[in-house]
Amino acid sequence: MNLRPFAALGVALTTFLVVAAVLTEALAARIAFSAIVGLPVGLAAGIVTGVATRTRLWRSPRARPTLLGIAAFGYALLAVAAVSYAVPPARGFVSVATAVPFAAVCAVAVALLARRYSVRIE
Repeated sequence: MNLRPFAALGVALTTFLVVAAVLTEALAARIAFSAIVGLPVGLAAGIVTGVATRTRLWRSPRARPTLLGIAAFGYALLAVAAVSYAVPPARGFVSVATAVPFAAVCAVAVALLARRYSVRIE
């Protein structure tokens, strides 16, 4: 099963989310509109890591479970955000304190499954 595009897009998404959030939060005390800096830098970092995953990193079979785990983290955060947006009763349960641990558990589970079934991953 060829998961290269899935992994490249997921790693790019995860990198974008993490870099944008960390940089925006780090600059919040100094710059009023820190998201104006954090979002473009996160987008650039996401593009670079997505291209690197697609062209170089996927070639190493040992790196594939880790890359798929990182991708799963971004997809899980995106799914939680979509549920929070689409299902109004869920908004009270969804926060950063619940979304990040859920995404981390998903990432570890996907990485372990990818390691277990590594012969099926191309």
